Amino acid sequence: MPKSATISGVQFERFVQSSFRIKSGDTVIYIDPHRIPSGDTADLVLITHDHYDHMDAASIKAVEGPDTVVVANASCARQLQGKVTSRIVTIEEGHTVNEKGIQVRAVAGYNNVHQRGSNVGFVFALGGLTIYHAGDTGRVPEMGSLGPIDVALLPIGGTYTMNEQEAADAVKDVQPKVAVPMHYGYATAGDPHKFGALVGNAAEVIILE
Repeated sequence: MPKSATISGVQFERFVQSSFRIKSGDTVIYIDPHRIPSGDTADLVLITHDHYDHMDAASIKAVEGPDTVVVANASCARQLQGKVTSRIVTIEEGHTVNEKGIQVRAVAGYNNVHQRGSNVGFVFALGGLTIYHAGDTGRVPEMGSLGPIDVALLPIGGTYTMNEQEAADAVKDVQPKVAVPMHYGYATAGDPHKFGALVGNAAEVIILE
């Protein structure tokens, strides 16, 4: 399977767990970068929550430049102070920030492991696509009211997150054109091919590994 794919001109590269580099033209966004020794300089870094495999200060430092902005909730922002040189912008569920010409909305993401507010998902537009990264979450009712989504990045690992069936059911809630499974094959189980089979014709499934 490829590690990266281009969807309507926007490049998606998945690293371990839920870590992505998303690029359109000269704009580069990293989400939950982890175990990245070097890479394209980030315009934005989005952090969903403070677990080690999502908030990795060393990986943020590896991709940050003098103008990089990190967007994270208040807990993450406090923990990253002094560990990265990027400007840190705090966001909470239900709020929107505009940074580097990109509007980023924080949305609900929670379950019996992650209390509401400790993890957020992100919705943002890049290169003409509206992209949703769910973070570590269960299938929550708010997924049905995100608005039109082109690409949904959904966890399937089962531990700390939805499993394959729950994530496939979430696809029916979100109704994206493309679904990309994440949060598997590293610290958790999760079979992306099972997820794809369960999604069926509800969305195009692209597996990056």
